[in-house]
Amino acid sequence: MDSPTASRRFLLWLALSFALVCTAAAGFNYVVDPYGLFGTPRIQDFNAIKPTAAERVRVTKPYMASAARPATVIAGNSRPELGLDPQSPCWPDDHKPVFNTGIPGASFYMQTQYAKHALMAGGGKRVLLAVDFLDFLTNTATPATPATPPDWPALARSYAGRLHIPGEDAPAWQRIHQQAQDQLGALFSLTTLADALGTVARQRAAFTADRRADGFNPGRDYQAIIRSEGQHVLFAQKNAELRERLANPKLGLFPPGQHSNESFEALKGFLGWAKQHGIAVTVFINPYHADYHRIIAESGLGETYAQWTQRVAEIAAAAAVPFRDFNAQGFELGETPPGPGVRGEHIRWFWEPAHYTAELGEVMLAQLLGQRPCSPN
Repeated sequence: MDSPTASRRFLLWLALSFALVCTAAAGFNYVVDPYGLFGTPRIQDFNAIKPTAAERVRVTKPYMASAARPATVIAGNSRPELGLDPQSPCWPDDHKPVFNTGIPGASFYMQTQYAKHALMAGGGKRVLLAVDFLDFLTNTATPATPATPPDWPALARSYAGRLHIPGEDAPAWQRIHQQAQDQLGALFSLTTLADALGTVARQRAAFTADRRADGFNPGRDYQAIIRSEGQHVLFAQKNAELRERLANPKLGLFPPGQHSNESFEALKGFLGWAKQHGIAVTVFINPYHADYHRIIAESGLGETYAQWTQRVAEIAAAAAVPFRDFNAQGFELGETPPGPGVRGEHIRWFWEPAHYTAELGEVMLAQLLGQRPCSPN
């Protein structure tokens, strides 16, 4: 029978072995950095491409922005994240570095909060702010309530601890808890370890999804679908998704008895904040493919869309900031995508009806930055 001393020795070695394994796994997770959370160097053919980073952008982008310390910020949802490249030759030297804070599926208020954080991180003085029709729609069937300002702290509670915005910071304990949870949770996680191993294994795979250190989504996953299934599939899926989302007959701009909504108030609030901090803002409406406009009309929201564009223009004018509607710029928005069965080919300006390519983004940047055309440095 083992002696108590031998048992203690065994337990000690077991604990040490476990600690060493955990430390080694955490070290590997940190070095590979599969989500771009820690900002460790990206090494070609080792961890330069981040295949699983798309799943964590709401967590990682504030940390990426802090590391980037941008002079210029691109803000919005997934549309500018895919379409406006921080490494474009359009950017003048005094606008660099540029960071793309685009957050897929985020509320418009969240988009502006992430932009504020990125601007504060680098003392940034410029932002290109994309606005999107779907982000401003609300359910008009909601019972009428007195018009009161939105409860901004409550709306930001789930992510405020990741952001540093002077005057709007979460309590210190919340920031410490949130950031420790994000970083320690990523270090000591079997999921992270599996993603880190997958990151290393997939570096040479064609068209692997990615998020660059400057926040840009290069659309490699779209390229993979176009190659394997064809762009027709992307258009069919997005058109079906749009029809389903816009099928609610109660969608509109304003709750009953009110003349504004959360997103309009967030836009006005952000423009006021930017003016106070001496930050130059350009507001623009993302371009949409003709299919997108057609589905809006078929859903009975054509007049609502026109009212929305007018309201955004009025808010920008009241704040004395430049405004562009890229659906009224003469682009060829009606390109016909390749038909069923055609693989490897795609139209120039759009991945699918809601998301434009970086090629169209170059044309947009030339106009937004006053360069016609912009050319490589």
